[in-house]
Amino acid sequence: FIDSPLEYNDFNTQHYYRFDKTTGKIEIEELNQRNPKYGTTYQTAQIGNRTLHWLEQAAKLSRDNEVPFFAYMGFHAPHFPADPAPWHQDLLPNIRIPKTPNYNISSPDKSQHIRQNAGLSERAYCWQNIHFRDRWLSLLSVDDSIKEILDKLEMLDVLDETYVIFTSDHGYKQGQWRIGTSKQHPYETDIRVPFIIKGPGISHGMIMEQVTGNVDVLPTVLSFASSENTVQFIPDGKSMMPLLVSGLGAAEKWGRDRYLTEYMSCGTYFNDHSNAWNKGQYRKNCGGPMPNSPYGTLSPEKCVESEGVGDGNCYLVDSVHSNTWRALRVINSTHNIQYIEYDPAWKFLEGVELQHYELYDLNKDPFQLKNIYNDVRTITRDSLHSELVDYFACRGRSCHSGGGNDGNSNSGFIFSGSRHSISVYA
Repeated sequence: FIDSPLEYNDFNTQHYYRFDKTTGKIEIEELNQRNPKYGTTYQTAQIGNRTLHWLEQAAKLSRDNEVPFFAYMGFHAPHFPADPAPWHQDLLPNIRIPKTPNYNISSPDKSQHIRQNAGLSERAYCWQNIHFRDRWLSLLSVDDSIKEILDKLEMLDVLDETYVIFTSDHGYKQGQWRIGTSKQHPYETDIRVPFIIKGPGISHGMIMEQVTGNVDVLPTVLSFASSENTVQFIPDGKSMMPLLVSGLGAAEKWGRDRYLTEYMSCGTYFNDHSNAWNKGQYRKNCGGPMPNSPYGTLSPEKCVESEGVGDGNCYLVDSVHSNTWRALRVINSTHNIQYIEYDPAWKFLEGVELQHYELYDLNKDPFQLKNIYNDVRTITRDSLHSELVDYFACRGRSCHSGGGNDGNSNSGFIFSGSRHSISVYA
């Protein structure tokens, strides 16, 4: 069963796509604006209430037929315009973005669209605070929905036998390395996501140190439903169930200490690409519209991606010219590194010098301020490239150990420091 908003960027959308597989019926439901279903048109509340209604039916069918049920809730919040619910709009008045050590810092050794960015202006900072607050406010409704869903599962007497996963598809930046509100980069700000899970057999408060990612969620869910053998393909990820459920004794056999991330740029965008819900008042507060340039607002055709450092006439957050990349993230007892390759053609041809390379030692440089690619030996570069090539080309089971290797880094360059933890809470 599908019950989804059609205009997903509209937090007060009127139309919902509904499909019932049992009957094959498709309908477009239009909300009554004066007297809407569930008392509000606010999208997050609509999704939450529609899920609660479905759960009542699903739990009964599950019990009657002794089959599991699966619900996926994809809240649009906190994506822009990040409209808060009307009942939350006045909360958190003093929240500000965290000014981390990499905030608004020049980055001469990063990719071209980043290194060309000039320092962010006070107006840009003002808008970033607004966008940050809006995102937090919009998430309050997600919190409300999660609480109501957990309460419903408990009321239906199925909470203790249900696995509940909370996660996201990407992180976010707000001014780090002079990049505005965006998510399209290989850095820790963007690739780190929360992963919180509760359910039968998972110990309360456990912390999982193994390297995992969103690609592992599908096989994990299938494992919980005892359905691994029902799919006609071997996924690139693998089930985290042996790591999560105590007593299975397989955590030490996980065999993966690296993870592949990749991104093909889908457009050249500037700092003003992220819309905001209350633009009239915000313009007054910040002294003008959201700037895409240190000079205020320029038309996109006047924005030129400079080849210099800090001398760009516009704030770029994405670029078809210099933000298509693949990256290898390695975390084990001796290494905590990230290696990145850029190729705007998305070909990554062997024997061809690529557009740009980056390497970070996150034990020494957790905010990824210093690209050390040019400081390491050729054998290290070649080895990292070879590992990334293998992982990039893997399919199915060959991805399970990190691209076909044995799970132990052979980069030839030893980084000091302890294992970096990835947390899971139950």
